[in-house]
Amino acid sequence: MQIQLRPILAVEHFEKAMESARLSEGDQELIEYIRYIGVFSQPSIIRDLRIKSKPPVLSTLCEICRKIGAQVPEHFTAIRLWSKSISAHDVHWDGDLICSTAQNIDGIPLTPEAGTTPYETLVVHKELFTGLG
Repeated sequence: MQIQLRPILAVEHFEKAMESARLSEGDQELIEYIRYIGVFSQPSIIRDLRIKSKPPVLSTLCEICRKIGAQVPEHFTAIRLWSKSISAHDVHWDGDLICSTAQNIDGIPLTPEAGTTPYETLVVHKELFTGLG
C-alpha cells in the first residue's frame, strides 16, 4: 500500500478561510467540536451536540467544507484531487478538507463497508486539531 500525501493548508490560512466563509453559529460549533474532539462518527456528533440526525451531519460537514473551500480555492481543488485519488470508488469527498476516514493499524478504513466498525470513524487533520491546546 502506497501512502498518498495529503495537501496541507497552514492553520493560519484555514482560520482566515473560516472567518471569510461566514459560517452560521451551528456550522462554527460543528467545526469547533470536530477540531477539539479529534476522532468522531456521525452518531457521536449527534449525541454530543444534541442535533437532529436529518440532514445527515456528514452532509452538513461537506456543505461547510465547500464554504470554507471557496475561500481557498487552489487548496480545495488539490484536496478534492487527493480525495479522489485515495477513494476506492474514484470519487472525492468534500469533508476531506477538514477530516478523513480513520484507518486501523493494517491500513484498513474504519467503516461498515470494510467490516471494521458499525459507523464510519473520522479523524480531524493533525494541523487542525485543537484538543490539546
